[in-house]
Amino acid sequence: MKLIKTLCASALLAAATLTMPSTSMAEDINLKYHAFTGQGPSNLAVRWWMDEVEKRTEGRIGFTRIFGGALGKLSAQPENISVGAFDLGEFSPVYNPGLFPLANVTSLPFMSNDPLAHAKAGHDLFKSPTVEAEFTAMNQKYLFPGLWTSIQLLSHEPIRTIEDLQAAKIRAHGGAAEILKELDIAVYGIPWGELPAAAERKVVTAAIIGSPADAYAFGFGEIFSYWDDENWFYFPMPVTINLDTWNAIPAEDRAIIEALNEEMVVQARKLLEVAEVESHAMLSEQTEIVKLEDAEMAKMLDVRDAAWQSWVAAREADGLPGQAVLDDFLKFLEQHES
Repeated sequence: MKLIKTLCASALLAAATLTMPSTSMAEDINLKYHAFTGQGPSNLAVRWWMDEVEKRTEGRIGFTRIFGGALGKLSAQPENISVGAFDLGEFSPVYNPGLFPLANVTSLPFMSNDPLAHAKAGHDLFKSPTVEAEFTAMNQKYLFPGLWTSIQLLSHEPIRTIEDLQAAKIRAHGGAAEILKELDIAVYGIPWGELPAAAERKVVTAAIIGSPADAYAFGFGEIFSYWDDENWFYFPMPVTINLDTWNAIPAEDRAIIEALNEEMVVQARKLLEVAEVESHAMLSEQTEIVKLEDAEMAKMLDVRDAAWQSWVAAREADGLPGQAVLDDFLKFLEQHES
């Protein structure tokens, strides 16, 4: 009986250890960070942030950095953070609209031409009680906006009109999918990791994706011939930490991290902007820039508000305050754009 009790106690201790950040004899904390891709534009901000956390806490907080999707795809990030498979990472409400239905308002189409203002507004929204509750329900603490990239159109054939869009087989998600549906244009929801092969085989003939930084980094300029660098929407990718892990960090170090999180709203955008400027030049050498004609873009913007209201109606049908959250986000946007 003693042996059984000892084994049970050991098992409980091991299980508890798995859910807590690892510590050394000096009580330093090591956090496991997971990226769903290799090192690239999508984790520029988090890498800079981790370096700063280590520096500002004088090594009391450190990180094990795992790149390349070893612990799961982008769509699995929230669940993996929630259960403590790793301590922190970035994810997107676009890939998990069922888990973060209100946070996903940040991906609606053609909301702003100012990516920094959009990221600042997203930061304000994610810290608001209504939306923060979605993170808490997933056992997560929201930290800061990480990648906040432009979503643009690349294609095998030039797309200049709505009719061209209707003729294409378009991979789209988030706000792009919302507005195309309003135009009765079918979309293909192909996951990011499967998209290069699908585009090469022309399973899809156009893709509305992170661009120019991600599009160039992942070789889409070598797949597609044409590129419309109009921003359809900005892709939100907040960085979160397991809530139990966060609560186990000493208050002094949490305060240091919180101060850094506020800095990251601007810093993350600066880092990505450098990558975007460089990749814009390189992607434009690989592709021909072709835009929707002005009259056709006007048609697109004519249905923008309908796409927003369709999003609201879907949230309200689930008993969620869709209109109130949309209004809050637009208010934050107006504040930061002025």
